[in-house]
Parts: sequence; C-alpha cells; structure tokens
Amino acid sequence: MILRGVVLACILPLAGCSSAISSYIASQQSFGYEQIASRETLREQGFYESEFCSKKTELCISYLTAKPLFDKQKLSYRVELQVNGQNEINELEIQRESTNIYSGLVVLIHGFRASKEYMVNSALYFRFLGFDVLLPDLLGHGDSSPGIRFGVEDSKIINELIEKLDHPKKNVLIVGNSLGAVAATLLIDMRRDIGGIVLQAPMVRFDQAAVNYIDAYSPFLSTLIPRASIQEGAGKALKDAGVKLEQTDIIPLLVRNKIPTLILVSSNDPVAPPESYKDISNEYISVAEVSERSHPSMAVITQQDDEIVQGWLVGGANEALQWDGSPRLP
Repeated sequence: MILRGVVLACILPLAGCSSAISSYIASQQSFGYEQIASRETLREQGFYESEFCSKKTELCISYLTAKPLFDKQKLSYRVELQVNGQNEINELEIQRESTNIYSGLVVLIHGFRASKEYMVNSALYFRFLGFDVLLPDLLGHGDSSPGIRFGVEDSKIINELIEKLDHPKKNVLIVGNSLGAVAATLLIDMRRDIGGIVLQAPMVRFDQAAVNYIDAYSPFLSTLIPRASIQEGAGKALKDAGVKLEQTDIIPLLVRNKIPTLILVSSNDPVAPPESYKDISNEYISVAEVSERSHPSMAVITQQDDEIVQGWLVGGANEALQWDGSPRLP
C-alpha cells in the first residue's frame, strides 16, 4: 500500500513525489533472515546475541558475537538467495591446511534493509581464520532502536560498543557491506586500532544509490518515477534523519585513507558499480572485481572471494594486522 502511494504521488500532478519517496525509504524494514539461519542454528554455531545502549544517545543496537573456530578442520556453506526472481548460489569450502591463522576482532556491518544475520556466513569465514567477530544491527534495522540513520550515527555507537567488549586487544578489521561501508569508513577517524577494512559492494552516495537500486530491482518503478524525484526523496530521507548527503559519500574518506583497504565489487552489480571505485588513487586501496554476483549476494564470502581476501591478508594488510597494541601515528 505504501509503494502504491509512492507511485500515485509521482504520476499524478501532485507535488508530493519526493516526500512520498522519502517516507517510503524511512519506513523500510529489514528483510527476514530465515533463508540465512534460524536462531537455533545461530546458537549451535556459537553466536551469542546481546544489546548495547549508548550512554551518549540512549539508542540501542542488537548484536551477535562469537569466538574463533579453532577446532574446525573444514568450513563449508551454501547460501541460496533469490534475486529478481532468479536463484543465486554462493558457496565456500576451505580446509584448515589452506589457511593462515590470525587473531583480533572482525566487525561485520550489514547493508540497507538487511540485518546482522545476513553477515553470519562471512563471520563464519573470519572465525575460521582465527578472529573473534562482532555483528551489529544498524539503527532502524533488525532488533536495534527504530529510525534509520544511514550508517552515520550508527558508527558512533558501534565505536562505543567495541570499547565495551572484552576482545583481543590487538587489531580490528572492519567489514562493511553496501550501506555498512558508510559506518565502516567513518570508524577510520574514530579509532587507532583498525588494521584493515574490507568493503563488500560499498554503497555510492545515497541519492545515487537509491537511483541505482530502483533501476536494478524495480525497473517498472524507474520508468514511472523521475530520477530527480528519487534523488530528492533520498536527500529528504537523510535530512529527516539528521544526516547530510555528503556524509554518505565514502569516496573522499577513501582517497585520504591510510589503512589497508580491500574493496570487493562485482561486474554484475549496478548498485555499486566497479567503475565507482577503480579510479581511486591511493596506494593503500586494492579493488578486486568478481563475476556473476548480484548486489545482495556480495555480503557472503565465497570461494572466489576467499582467494582474494587471503591474498590481501598476507599481502597489503599483513603489516597493519600485526599491530602490537602500541599507539598508532595519526
């Protein structure tokens, strides 16, 4: 019914198109995660759910934590997602002898309309490599406080949560998927213990991301709603949430970033197109393009990703991830 109202507001001679789009964006709920894992399965896999409330804002986020999988000699999973009416299979199988062992904390931040559960398979992967993991729900998503903040306010609360957690005081690796890339990159300026960043299909500036998403996954709507109205509505949704449009643009942060960063993009992903990141001039940034992966499936570490990620961990990120706890130079 809400979507029908958006269409009517945009095709009738009314002035409410952008407002309708803004309301539609702000009202979005997280997709169900039953296709990923049940709560019982999560418990069996060693994930524990908790809640953290910020002392500064009183906003609360739900999160999962889990310890490394040192006792496992093999990790395998198969994730089937339905995207635009098509089934997409994402698989991984790795053996203990084919991996290095690391330590520290990996924070995995999901994308728009997803939830912490959507990052569980990637979390299993990093647990197998020896990391502790933290999977927070963004605000307005999953079981966190209502009100989407588009990764901006979320980053501050996630920073507080990391400080509160009892985790190995070594290095922190941040993984941000889609919208989660906003929170991930904002954490760069908040912490001195980040040894690396992995961005999976990172979101372009939000107004353009909204256009890209509707073009890709709602082509019928894209023929009815003017592109300018979509961008204006996206901007209004941000403004209503107290977020500036430029705060959702991660490119300037990446350009001046001095932390080893791996950006995973897909040639089949028009939402986060590879060309948006391939021209970034920064020696600390590696961009790797995978094939035949949709935007939603990029949240899952697959066989194709494993070779890229492990190569990056032993290469560009190796020195930074061996941080010994001493203060980093600004």
